[in-house]
Amino acid sequence: MVTMIPAAPGKGTNKSEKAVFMAFEGILERPDWVVFHSLDLGHNSAGIEGEADFIVLAPGHGIVLVETKSPKSVQYSDGQWYLEKVPTPRKDPLRQLNGARRSLRGFLKHHQAHGNEPMARLLWFTSLGRHQLDNKSPGDMQFFEWELAWADDVAQPAHTIEKVLREHREWFGKVDEVAMHPGGLTPARAAEIKRLLLSDFSGYEDQEAAKKRRTREEKVVLDEQVALLDLVKTNQHLYFDGPPGSGKTFLLAQAARDYSGLGHKILVTCFNILMAGELEAMVGGREDVDVITWNRLLLNICGLADNPEGSQTPWFEHDLPTLALAHLEEKPHLGSFEAVFIDEFQDIAANALHRQLIVALCKEAAPDRTRLVFAGDRRQQIMVPQNARHDPLAAAREIAPHLVHVRLRRNCRMAPRLAKGAAKAVRMADPFTIHRVPSSTDGGVEVVPLAAEHSVKALKKSVRKLLEIYSPRDIVILSPFGLTKSLVSEIANAPQAGEGPLATADAKWLRKQLVSDTQPLGIRWHSIFKFKGLEADAVIITDVSLEAIDFAHQRNIDFDNTLYVGITRAKYHCVVLDSAEYLSLKGNT
Repeated sequence: MVTMIPAAPGKGTNKSEKAVFMAFEGILERPDWVVFHSLDLGHNSAGIEGEADFIVLAPGHGIVLVETKSPKSVQYSDGQWYLEKVPTPRKDPLRQLNGARRSLRGFLKHHQAHGNEPMARLLWFTSLGRHQLDNKSPGDMQFFEWELAWADDVAQPAHTIEKVLREHREWFGKVDEVAMHPGGLTPARAAEIKRLLLSDFSGYEDQEAAKKRRTREEKVVLDEQVALLDLVKTNQHLYFDGPPGSGKTFLLAQAARDYSGLGHKILVTCFNILMAGELEAMVGGREDVDVITWNRLLLNICGLADNPEGSQTPWFEHDLPTLALAHLEEKPHLGSFEAVFIDEFQDIAANALHRQLIVALCKEAAPDRTRLVFAGDRRQQIMVPQNARHDPLAAAREIAPHLVHVRLRRNCRMAPRLAKGAAKAVRMADPFTIHRVPSSTDGGVEVVPLAAEHSVKALKKSVRKLLEIYSPRDIVILSPFGLTKSLVSEIANAPQAGEGPLATADAKWLRKQLVSDTQPLGIRWHSIFKFKGLEADAVIITDVSLEAIDFAHQRNIDFDNTLYVGITRAKYHCVVLDSAEYLSLKGNT
């Protein structure tokens, strides 16, 4: 991906600049390109101040200064421009580019960084198609037709930039007075120009400010997903299918919010208790919306306060759903939901009785009379034995045959280096077609090989390192074991006195960092299974051991998928303490 500076369009960016920004940002095959957006030209030779919409540094080709416009129409006559429906319709856009080009050349020459790189100009009309051009004066002295780009070109930004530089070189390369050296703009020189145009200064960002910045950046990316929802929201039945970080939960919650307030009876549910709390925060507080875990829903239908003491798999997978189906048949008003929204659908899809329950919960037990929105991911069936898995998309179509399958493959949450590192760690292909989080976002996966007896010391070191960046509440420690068997549970529950690794200074220091009755804002710790569907800025995974691998194999659980789900709970940084030498990564990615 190209380096975008800044990483996201600023507030108030007009639609033409935003369209071109997203086009440049989506270029995947030019990793050494640098694109500046809305760069103020304080060292301006054409006036007190100036601005360039975009400056593109394309090593091996040259530099392009881009001015974007989105007029309703454009008229060029007798050397005068008129751009309809823009703030200054008679302002000459090419003269703006001339001034910006002179300023940039002068600045680089002053800093002895001018290497005769081709420096072209491009006027980009993002609202008009090429076919709408009626050029009656192709021989105009003031500009070349190849210095214009159109709405059609937004789909091929790299080609557009390289084309204007190629035409620029071919024409001006024949002019003796113009010295050009296209190869002079190497990746190293582009990095030097980048440093000169925006130099660094010392300062710092505290954790709170960094958290707010990351939240703002996440919101920009997720808000783009709302446009996708607008395309499909009129469909009665939807299935959002995507890997971790693709925005499934966000879209499901937004769909539920959009449907509320209209007097409908709405159910929002999932299997996971912690995930239900997240959905409550996103959708709850509305009179017509019930946000509840799947288990609690079935217990309520059956009139039960809780599961029987010592309940095992047969109760949850057969007895309770069978009892709930009988109650719904006798008292259909306990269901009769006009809209059902189910997150982490794959956790429910594997059980045929649960699929029958979804139908029974619909209004008049008829899915065609109910809005159904599911979100799921086949790889995340980590709580289901491999031989009992069911394709969640097929399960959804069993309930609603004509549902619209919305395939999400854009990373909207994780730092790209973390997303790619997670896939590499468990030897799987990158599930994303594009990463909408800026490539410059700090983050990644670090695998720490260690001897099992050094786990406490390694955990302390990892926690200390992450606390330099994140607050305790933004860090979560996860384990493939349940809470009674994990390393952190042993540390938290160890007696204060005694001997051994749990009585060391490292263990005592770690205990003070963990969430507790006296430290409610401490570091949280869960099993990977309990935290599935949730996220944290930073995650540490412990107990990647031979014992954990055997534990998974005995229960026919996919250990790779379990680790992948654990790693992708992190948005930015994940540290894996690996005493089994199981993962493929070595060091940071």
